[in-house]
Amino acid sequence: MRGGIRSRSRSRSRSRLRSGLPDVAPSAKLGSRSPRWPSSWRVGALIFILLFSGSFLCANDELIALYQDRMNADLYHDRQKLLLIDTKLAEYYLSVSDYQKARLFLENTISNSVDPALTDRKMDIYRLDIIEGDLDRAESGLLNVYFYSKNIEQKARASHLLGILNALKGDYQRSREHLTESIKLRGVWTSEFESKLDSLLLDSKKLKNQHTAKWLSTFLPGAGQIYAKNAKGAIGAIGIAAFWGGWFVYDLIQQDYYSAALVLLWPWQRYHRGNIQNAEYSVIDYNARIEDGINRALLDFLSTK
Repeated sequence: MRGGIRSRSRSRSRSRLRSGLPDVAPSAKLGSRSPRWPSSWRVGALIFILLFSGSFLCANDELIALYQDRMNADLYHDRQKLLLIDTKLAEYYLSVSDYQKARLFLENTISNSVDPALTDRKMDIYRLDIIEGDLDRAESGLLNVYFYSKNIEQKARASHLLGILNALKGDYQRSREHLTESIKLRGVWTSEFESKLDSLLLDSKKLKNQHTAKWLSTFLPGAGQIYAKNAKGAIGAIGIAAFWGGWFVYDLIQQDYYSAALVLLWPWQRYHRGNIQNAEYSVIDYNARIEDGINRALLDFLSTK
């Protein structure tokens, strides 16, 4: 039965294929193993391939030229030219979010740099660490530059990056201090900047405390979720607590102490612990939304400065 179905499906597909082919002479049908496309299709496909390959080569023409220049500079041991080319290659790979190759070329620039360019290249590495989420390593290096560099521009840039880093960590007070210090070091500080910065960071006062939510839910199920503005979580916590609490009270009224003890020791204790944990997660989600909004507004504001 299956063989018959397959043979019929094959015959149908072959008939459809034949219906789309141009008429050819019987001798050509017998002598050719596979059908040939119409000439218009072949020309169209060839034009598409040429256009696609041409656009690809044009898009990567500058990159290819950079690699060729780098080979020549490496051949003649031109460290200054190598430094310039590696910096451009790192910027290119950063723009296309290829962080592994960007880091490789940034590390190459460090080996060919001397101060003050060496410190600038290190700060490029720290900026890449921030992008990749390695905030502790970036903070350690940036603090070293901030406290020990005698170059005002480098101190200002390090302070600027520390401001962004602390904002990503959720420490908005330190973020404000570093960003304000960065503007002051550059000599462009104004009271308008400070007031705008304060207005952007105003929402940071809405952040909730995880321990407060946990303690609230410990004594009153659902209170921690209400504190974190998680209405669905609060309804669920209150409903589950009411169900098992009602069961426990019912068993006590019926003087079924064994069943009441089981309810208290297993389902009530289990779901009550889950309620406390859910209150903590509710605060984490709430704070993440607040911090995401602040950071987006802050980065948009700083990108214009």
